[in-house]
Amino acid sequence: MKEDKLELRYIPLSQARRWDENPKLHDLDALERSIETHGFGDPPKYDSTLGALVYGNGRIEVLERMRGAGRETPRGVLLTEVGEWAVPVIFGVDAESREAAMAFAVDHNHLTLLGGDLGFTDLTAIWDEEGLQGVLGQIPDAGTLLTSLDSAQVDALLQGPDFEPVPADEQSRLDEKKAIECPECGHEFAP
Repeated sequence: MKEDKLELRYIPLSQARRWDENPKLHDLDALERSIETHGFGDPPKYDSTLGALVYGNGRIEVLERMRGAGRETPRGVLLTEVGEWAVPVIFGVDAESREAAMAFAVDHNHLTLLGGDLGFTDLTAIWDEEGLQGVLGQIPDAGTLLTSLDSAQVDALLQGPDFEPVPADEQSRLDEKKAIECPECGHEFAP
Protein backbone atom coordinates (compact mmCIF):
# COMPACT_ATOMS: atom_id res chain seq x y z
CA MET A 1 0.00 0.00 0.00
CA LYS A 2 1.27 3.45 -0.90
CA GLU A 3 1.89 5.94 1.89
CA ASP A 4 -0.90 8.54 2.06
CA LYS A 5 1.03 11.18 3.95
CA LEU A 6 3.95 13.42 3.13
CA GLU A 7 7.16 13.49 5.12
CA LEU A 8 10.02 15.96 4.91
CA ARG A 9 13.45 14.37 5.45
CA TYR A 10 16.96 15.65 5.08
CA ILE A 11 19.10 13.39 2.92
CA PRO A 12 22.68 13.72 1.64
CA LEU A 13 22.78 15.80 -1.54
CA SER A 14 24.62 12.91 -3.23
CA GLN A 15 21.56 10.69 -2.66
CA ALA A 16 19.01 13.09 -4.19
CA ARG A 17 18.39 11.16 -7.40
CA ARG A 18 17.39 13.41 -10.29
CA TRP A 19 15.03 12.09 -12.98
CA ASP A 20 17.18 11.43 -16.05
CA GLU A 21 14.30 11.87 -18.50
CA ASN A 22 13.11 15.18 -17.05
CA PRO A 23 12.16 17.31 -20.09
CA LYS A 24 11.86 20.55 -18.09
CA LEU A 25 14.31 23.26 -19.09
CA HIS A 26 15.99 25.16 -16.24
CA ASP A 27 17.56 28.56 -15.88
CA LEU A 28 20.28 27.39 -13.52
CA ASP A 29 21.76 30.86 -13.04
CA ALA A 30 18.38 32.29 -11.99
CA LEU A 31 17.75 29.35 -9.67
CA GLU A 32 21.16 29.87 -8.09
CA ARG A 33 20.49 33.58 -7.54
CA SER A 34 17.15 32.71 -5.94
CA ILE A 35 18.71 30.15 -3.59
CA GLU A 36 21.46 32.61 -2.65
CA THR A 37 18.91 35.36 -1.99
CA HIS A 38 16.04 33.45 -0.38
CA GLY A 39 17.62 30.21 0.79
CA PHE A 40 16.55 26.70 -0.18
CA GLY A 41 12.88 26.87 0.80
CA ASP A 42 11.23 24.81 -1.93
CA PRO A 43 12.07 21.14 -1.29
CA PRO A 44 12.01 18.67 -4.18
CA LYS A 45 9.78 15.59 -4.04
CA TYR A 46 10.94 12.00 -4.47
CA ASP A 47 8.55 9.40 -5.89
CA SER A 48 9.51 5.78 -5.24
CA THR A 49 7.43 4.61 -8.20
CA LEU A 50 9.59 6.75 -10.51
CA GLY A 51 12.73 6.07 -8.47
CA ALA A 52 13.69 9.73 -8.76
CA LEU A 53 12.61 13.28 -8.07
CA VAL A 54 9.30 14.21 -9.71
CA TYR A 55 10.04 17.88 -9.17
CA GLY A 56 12.96 19.93 -7.94
CA ASN A 57 15.50 18.48 -10.36
CA GLY A 58 16.83 21.90 -11.37
CA ARG A 59 17.17 23.03 -7.76
CA ILE A 60 19.18 19.91 -6.91
CA GLU A 61 21.36 20.43 -9.98
CA VAL A 62 22.08 23.98 -8.79
CA LEU A 63 22.98 22.77 -5.29
CA GLU A 64 25.36 20.22 -6.83
CA ARG A 65 26.93 22.99 -8.89
CA MET A 66 27.22 25.30 -5.86
CA ARG A 67 28.71 22.53 -3.73
CA GLY A 68 31.19 21.64 -6.47
CA ALA A 69 32.29 25.29 -6.69
CA GLY A 70 33.01 25.38 -2.95
CA ARG A 71 30.16 27.79 -2.18
CA GLU A 72 28.78 28.28 1.33
CA THR A 73 25.92 26.09 2.41
CA PRO A 74 22.68 27.99 1.64
CA ARG A 75 20.00 28.50 4.29
CA GLY A 76 17.68 25.50 4.35
CA VAL A 77 20.51 23.08 3.52
CA LEU A 78 22.35 21.44 6.42
CA LEU A 79 26.04 20.74 6.68
CA THR A 80 26.63 17.28 8.21
CA GLU A 81 29.41 16.40 10.65
CA VAL A 82 31.41 14.92 7.75
CA GLY A 83 31.04 18.08 5.68
CA GLU A 84 28.36 16.84 3.28
CA TRP A 85 25.34 18.93 2.31
CA ALA A 86 21.99 17.50 3.41
CA VAL A 87 18.90 18.70 1.55
CA PRO A 88 15.23 18.60 2.53
CA VAL A 89 13.22 16.24 0.31
CA ILE A 90 9.52 15.42 0.43
CA PHE A 91 8.61 11.70 0.50
CA GLY A 92 5.22 9.94 0.36
CA VAL A 93 2.00 10.07 -1.69
CA ASP A 94 3.75 8.22 -4.52
CA ALA A 95 2.10 7.68 -7.88
CA GLU A 96 0.26 4.47 -8.67
CA SER A 97 2.41 3.81 -11.75
CA ARG A 98 5.54 5.08 -13.47
CA GLU A 99 3.32 6.69 -16.12
CA ALA A 100 1.28 8.49 -13.45
CA ALA A 101 4.50 9.73 -11.81
CA MET A 102 5.73 11.11 -15.15
CA ALA A 103 2.36 12.77 -15.75
CA PHE A 104 2.52 14.35 -12.28
CA ALA A 105 6.04 15.62 -12.99
CA VAL A 106 4.83 17.35 -16.16
CA ASP A 107 1.67 18.66 -14.48
CA HIS A 108 3.48 19.97 -11.41
CA ASN A 109 5.81 22.06 -13.54
CA HIS A 110 3.21 23.17 -16.05
CA LEU A 111 0.36 23.99 -13.66
CA THR A 112 2.39 26.70 -11.93
CA LEU A 113 2.33 28.63 -15.21
CA LEU A 114 -1.39 28.34 -15.91
CA GLY A 115 -4.13 30.45 -14.44
CA GLY A 116 -6.24 33.45 -15.14
CA ASP A 117 -6.80 34.79 -18.60
CA LEU A 118 -3.08 35.15 -19.23
CA GLY A 119 -2.15 31.52 -18.58
CA PHE A 120 1.24 30.65 -20.03
CA THR A 121 0.63 28.29 -22.95
CA ASP A 122 3.89 28.33 -24.94
CA LEU A 123 5.09 24.84 -24.14
CA THR A 124 8.35 25.26 -26.03
CA ALA A 125 9.56 27.92 -23.58
CA ILE A 126 9.85 25.63 -20.55
CA TRP A 127 10.18 22.17 -22.07
CA ASP A 128 12.76 20.41 -24.16
CA GLU A 129 10.22 19.52 -26.85
CA GLU A 130 11.89 16.27 -27.89
CA GLY A 131 12.26 15.23 -24.25
CA LEU A 132 8.63 16.05 -23.52
CA GLN A 133 7.53 14.07 -26.59
CA GLY A 134 9.57 11.12 -25.32
CA VAL A 135 7.97 11.27 -21.88
CA LEU A 136 4.43 11.73 -23.22
CA GLY A 137 5.02 8.83 -25.61
CA GLN A 138 5.56 6.60 -22.57
CA ILE A 139 2.22 7.59 -20.99
CA PRO A 140 -0.54 5.61 -22.77
CA ASP A 141 -3.39 7.86 -21.58
CA ALA A 142 -1.47 11.15 -21.47
CA GLY A 143 -4.45 13.10 -22.84
CA THR A 144 -6.57 12.07 -19.86
CA LEU A 145 -3.92 11.50 -17.18
CA LEU A 146 -2.41 14.97 -17.49
CA THR A 147 -4.39 17.82 -15.98
CA SER A 148 -2.30 20.69 -17.37
CA LEU A 149 -2.46 19.72 -21.06
CA ASP A 150 -5.58 18.83 -22.98
CA SER A 151 -5.79 15.99 -25.48
CA ALA A 152 -5.28 18.33 -28.44
CA GLN A 153 -2.05 19.69 -26.92
CA VAL A 154 -0.77 16.18 -26.20
CA ASP A 155 -1.63 15.10 -29.77
CA ALA A 156 0.13 18.16 -31.17
CA LEU A 157 3.27 17.45 -29.16
CA LEU A 158 3.29 13.79 -30.17
CA GLN A 159 2.69 14.55 -33.85
CA GLY A 160 5.38 17.19 -34.14
CA PRO A 161 5.63 20.89 -34.94
CA ASP A 162 3.59 20.81 -38.17
CA PHE A 163 0.44 19.58 -36.42
CA GLU A 164 -2.02 22.37 -35.56
CA PRO A 165 -4.49 21.42 -32.82
CA VAL A 166 -7.81 23.10 -32.26
CA PRO A 167 -7.06 26.25 -30.22
CA ALA A 168 -7.82 25.79 -26.51
CA ASP A 169 -10.64 28.36 -26.45
CA GLU A 170 -12.23 26.79 -29.51
CA GLN A 171 -11.80 23.28 -28.03
CA SER A 172 -13.45 24.31 -24.76
CA ARG A 173 -16.42 25.66 -26.70
CA LEU A 174 -16.64 22.36 -28.59
CA ASP A 175 -16.32 20.42 -25.35
CA GLU A 176 -19.17 22.39 -23.82
CA LYS A 177 -21.27 21.48 -26.86
CA LYS A 178 -22.42 25.05 -27.38
CA ALA A 179 -23.18 26.52 -30.75
CA ILE A 180 -20.29 28.27 -32.47
CA GLU A 181 -21.06 31.63 -34.00
CA CYS A 182 -19.49 32.70 -37.28
CA PRO A 183 -17.62 35.97 -36.58
CA GLU A 184 -18.51 37.34 -40.04
CA CYS A 185 -22.21 36.60 -40.46
CA GLY A 186 -23.37 35.58 -36.98
CA HIS A 187 -24.71 32.17 -38.14
CA GLU A 188 -24.64 29.60 -35.32
CA PHE A 189 -23.19 26.18 -36.08
CA ALA A 190 -24.02 23.17 -33.94
CA PRO A 191 -20.92 21.42 -32.60
